[in-house]
Amino acid sequence: MSTVKELENMLIRVGLGQPEAKTYLALVRLQEAQSGALCNETNITSSNIYYILDSLMKKGLASYRLQNNIKIFMPSTPDALNEFFISKQKKLEEERLQINTLISTLKKQPLEKEPDSNYKYFEGIQGVKSLWYEINENMNNSDTFRLCTSKRIGYERLITFYDEHHLLRSKKKILAKIIYPLEDKQQGKKRGNELTKIRYMNIQNEAEWGTINDYFYIQYITGKRPRAFLIKDKTFANCFKETFDRVWESAKEKNN
Repeated sequence: MSTVKELENMLIRVGLGQPEAKTYLALVRLQEAQSGALCNETNITSSNIYYILDSLMKKGLASYRLQNNIKIFMPSTPDALNEFFISKQKKLEEERLQINTLISTLKKQPLEKEPDSNYKYFEGIQGVKSLWYEINENMNNSDTFRLCTSKRIGYERLITFYDEHHLLRSKKKILAKIIYPLEDKQQGKKRGNELTKIRYMNIQNEAEWGTINDYFYIQYITGKRPRAFLIKDKTFANCFKETFDRVWESAKEKNN
């Protein structure tokens, strides 16, 4: 059987504030109570309890009746929580649609001047994913994607995420050349297809890098603070394309 604290945490997860969760559970235990009794039960001050009760009533989770001009508060049936959660989901979906509209609008905003160089720093796993979202957005079929991976430990946390990238790349029919470590021929074999050429090297570092069009990136996702840089600069990109091509020529082609 769940403890009061566990029930409180469940209510918080579905969208109640902690004082709301405590007050709702107190109402469920008491079934009906004046504000003073709820203050004693929850240790919430009288100056705050009416604000909390008003919020619960707006969410459809509490009600009251007047008895001798005194408000007696009561909990709504627990089934009302389901209706509250459905309402919350609808609101989140509306916000998601608004965000998509905002993203589309921002993408259409004209630049006064395209910068000669653009340098961006990303931190954390979500930051690294943001780098890849930008790469995905700027991929086109004018150039080959060159990618030199790291040791397996340096990319295995994002393998599923990279599946989405490679699926999008395939839809855009963009050729990729990927160098994998010798230790992970299985992943290389999985990735290889007519649009993805694979070679192998004895890679010992945990950072990976690559180029596409005028972009060069370098990243690592090991440790507590994954980091990544994305540089849009034609000179840098061409330099690392040439470097990659030389490394590619020395890499092993067979995966057996």
